[in-house]
Amino acid sequence: MRLISDLINSLDSDSQINQILVGAHWTTVSSLFCGMASTVMSNLPHGEGLVKNAGSLYQMSAKELTGYAQSDNTLEASIGLACINSLIKIPNKNLVTANAFDAVAEKGIGKKIAIFGHFPQMERLRATSLSVCVFELSPSEGELSLDKISEILPDADVVAITSNTIINHTLDLILPHLKTGAFALMVGPSTPLSPVLFDYGISMLAGIKVLDPKLLFQSVSQGAIFRQVQGVELITLIK
Repeated sequence: MRLISDLINSLDSDSQINQILVGAHWTTVSSLFCGMASTVMSNLPHGEGLVKNAGSLYQMSAKELTGYAQSDNTLEASIGLACINSLIKIPNKNLVTANAFDAVAEKGIGKKIAIFGHFPQMERLRATSLSVCVFELSPSEGELSLDKISEILPDADVVAITSNTIINHTLDLILPHLKTGAFALMVGPSTPLSPVLFDYGISMLAGIKVLDPKLLFQSVSQGAIFRQVQGVELITLIK
C-alpha cells in the first residue's frame, strides 16, 4: 500500500518503544509521542492472528514497528498504524474545531454522499442530501458491497471514510475512484494526522490527539469503547 509507505517515509524521527497495549477495541503505542488505532482482529475462525515477535516488540525501534501496518494480518496492521500515529508530530497550523459529521452534513446538502463505515446521524444526511450510499465489507440491507465502488464513487460529491480502511487495506479500492474536486473526509481515532493524506485527495482529517498517555492506557486496558476513552481530545486538520 503506497499510502502507508509514504506515511512511514514522511516520519522525521525514530524512537524506542515505551509501551504497547492491544486492547479489546483499541491498540495504543507510546514511542516519540503516543498514538492509537482500532484493534481489528483477523478473519480466521476464532479471530486469532499470529503477531510476529509478540512479547518482544519492545526490542524493535518504533520506525521498524510501523512496517506492521503493511501486513495483511489486520491485528499486526492495527499495531503498525498505532505506531505510525505515535511518531507523527501533529501540525500546529490548519487545525480547526469543526465536527466531522457536521462537515459531512453541511458539504452534502443537495449533493451525492458516499459513506465507508458506520456513521451517526444518517437520517440527517438523507434528509438534506441528494443521495447517500453506504459501503460495508459485509453489507446489511440497504448497504453496498465494495465491488460497487467503481460504479458509484466517481459520482459522489462528498465522501466520508473510516480510518479503519487503512488497517484492512480497503482504502486502496477507494482512492482511485474519488471524484476530482470531491470533499473527502477521513475520520476515526486511527486517522493519521499527516499532510501526506492530502496528496491522496483527502480534504479533512478528523482524529485524536493524546493528552495523557497514562489515562489512555488505563482506560483502553479496561475495555473502554471510544466514548469511555480518557486522555485524548478530538482534533481536525484541514488541507
